Amino acid sequence: MKRKWFVLNAIAAIAMVGMFVFQNTAAAHEITRNKKETRNANRGRVTRMVNPVSALNQSWLDLTFGVKADQETLAKVLPIYQETREALQTQIKVAGKDADTKREAAKKISAAVKETYTKFNTSLKEVLTEEQMTKLTELKEKRRAEVRERLKESRRSQRENRRRR
Repeated sequence: MKRKWFVLNAIAAIAMVGMFVFQNTAAAHEITRNKKETRNANRGRVTRMVNPVSALNQSWLDLTFGVKADQETLAKVLPIYQETREALQTQIKVAGKDADTKREAAKKISAAVKETYTKFNTSLKEVLTEEQMTKLTELKEKRRAEVRERLKESRRSQRENRRRR
């Protein structure tokens, strides 16, 4: 009789441990699968675009600390930056809502950003000296080169990771 109870208890314990392990393993695979799906969903062109508002903010930092513009110049330029930031934010929202696909949204955003930045640079040239504008442009180009290099490195590492799988 004791032997039957021992065997039944052992079988019940093994079954409970098996259920626990199976349930947690299935949950872990579900989490991993969801992460992969999310990662793949975020690989669209729009998500990989450089945020134009962020680039504008960086330009302000470059002007303030890189070019070291004086307080008067910064006071004159501040409304230009604010107007441009607001315009970019509204253009991004509108293009995202109006477009049917991510590709269309990216094209609309790109065209709107180019137009806005053209106006922005024209307004800046009216306020800044030639030397300040040249230095600001150099800083922007340096930052763009760094971003391109990081993107190349990221793509290179993604290709290597795909090959390893």
